[in-house]
Amino acid sequence: MSIRCYIPTTLTAIRRGLGSVHAVVPDAHGRELGGDELEAREFDALCIAAALAATQSFDDAAASAQESASDSGPAAASPRAVIAYDAPDSSAGEDLAEGFDVLTLPEVDMTSVASIHLDEVEIWEEAAAIAADRGHEAAEDHLGDSDLLWYDATELAELLRERG
Repeated sequence: MSIRCYIPTTLTAIRRGLGSVHAVVPDAHGRELGGDELEAREFDALCIAAALAATQSFDDAAASAQESASDSGPAAASPRAVIAYDAPDSSAGEDLAEGFDVLTLPEVDMTSVASIHLDEVEIWEEAAAIAADRGHEAAEDHLGDSDLLWYDATELAELLRERG
């Protein structure tokens, strides 16, 4: 058995290779549900992971800008991504929010990736512009109003080439 979880990350992190990560999952009670109820809980877990991925992206960009001594302007945030992942049933979890846990995964076996979820290029570019103008919280609010696009795991290499 495995646990379907959602890894908040960025395209840059995926390119580098994912090591130890955290993933969002419905809690044990939620995973026992079936049908539409389970699907709704998993969708909510994906949405939580998407929000965490946006925060991670903008925080990483801010940290890079602070580390950079050049005057080349603010660092660009890497597009957010959420990976739907089938983690081993033995993965350790801790409470995240009511009804959801966070799993700590020591490594990511890319053969266990079910799908990848990304923003449309235009939506991400709008969010990056909003972040530059009004800050990352406004950009995250903008992203909260959009849905992520679904890609099969077999499309990852092509996505990384296209979204270079």
